[in-house]
Amino acid sequence: MSWNLENVKRVLADSSKVLQRMGNYEFEQGQWQNANHYYMNSILLLREHLSDILKHQHEQAGEVIICLSIAVQNLSETYHRQNRVNCGISLLSRTLHHFQQLQNTLSSDHPAAIALLREACKLRLLMFMHKSIEDQATSIGGPILSS
Repeated sequence: MSWNLENVKRVLADSSKVLQRMGNYEFEQGQWQNANHYYMNSILLLREHLSDILKHQHEQAGEVIICLSIAVQNLSETYHRQNRVNCGISLLSRTLHHFQQLQNTLSSDHPAAIALLREACKLRLLMFMHKSIEDQATSIGGPILSS
């Protein structure tokens, strides 16, 4: 197999999907730390190569964005299940910021432009849902008084 950009992207996406499936299995088992590990490794793998993939404007660049978004959403959900809502909100916020920076550097006809917009909307929605749940939990518990 020749290691051109096309093959690198395919291997990258496949490796990320394997990590996601392993994370999903651990998630289903309630093994949050293990799921965190797999989702985080998927995120790190994709982010490491994202800028190079976007530079070459390949039509599958959108798939990498989608895989990254799914990994972030999954990791955020494991944080939520562990009552680490602020960690999930922070992760979503940082990823949204990263996606916005990428959007500012891409032309509107770049193959990943639509995927970036769509996935940013999904991340923003999830972030607001988590914030809403956190705000409700805080208001139900009443004010925290210091002694």
